Amino acid sequence: MELLASLGANVLPLGESLDRLRAGTLPPRAVALTFDDGFFDFQERAWPLLRRYGFPATVYLTTYYSGFNRPIFGIAVSYLLWASGRAAVPLNDVTGEDISLPCGNASARNAVRAHLEAHADSKEWGGAERDQLLSRLAAAAGASAAEANLRQRRMLHLLTPEESSALAAQGVDMQLHTHRHRTPLNHALFIREIEDNRRALQQSGASAGPSHFCYPSGVHEADFLPWLRECGIASATTCDTGLALADEEPLLLPRLVDFSLLKPLEFEAWIAGAPALLPRRTRHGYRIV
Repeated sequence: MELLASLGANVLPLGESLDRLRAGTLPPRAVALTFDDGFFDFQERAWPLLRRYGFPATVYLTTYYSGFNRPIFGIAVSYLLWASGRAAVPLNDVTGEDISLPCGNASARNAVRAHLEAHADSKEWGGAERDQLLSRLAAAAGASAAEANLRQRRMLHLLTPEESSALAAQGVDMQLHTHRHRTPLNHALFIREIEDNRRALQQSGASAGPSHFCYPSGVHEADFLPWLRECGIASATTCDTGLALADEEPLLLPRLVDFSLLKPLEFEAWIAGAPALLPRRTRHGYRIV
């Protein structure tokens, strides 16, 4: 935020920035700030900073775990296994399987996460059953204290409908990110994700008519574009690195994804537009069905 201010960036609301991009009336160093998922820490950490600098922002809010306000199952599994510090976790009291799975590194923890998600899917469990599974895992891994901490601090929770509505009333632009944070390759299921997401945002009062979308995990396929148009989507944001250009597909918007290893000099170069002189952007993202 300090760099944006010191560099004289013109931070615009997302909708306005896209309208002016197409009209050719963008001011120099035009920026739109977007935040994915709608985690609780947006309200606690990001929004106070944005207000301090007077910057508008868009939150792409996925809504299932907004209404069912518990830790997001998959990432909570990975967190608890990491917090346990153990090399393996027994599943006897977790899934009823007489096995122990290694969890001493990131790759092993991802495998345990996939195993538990597959188990829950096979049982057709919803959020409540998965949340109970998470507590059983915490007990088996010796991470009950870590579980209590993440629940108390809402470390892996999304904004509640009431919180997202309150933020919207303060000027935060709430937009679409699917209901269950997934992009099925089936047309009907994909459309349902958008419709359920839009309905939840409207019912909470977070958005009257959301029409901008962000691909969960950055995953996008050619089939998605006509489906998004069918849903009345005006723009769709990827995780592909690049500057948004007026003559490019608005349903494949690139952006700069900020993360802890991005150096200030690199960030400054992007604001100055220097990367536009480099080879075409690469595509990032992974599929979660």
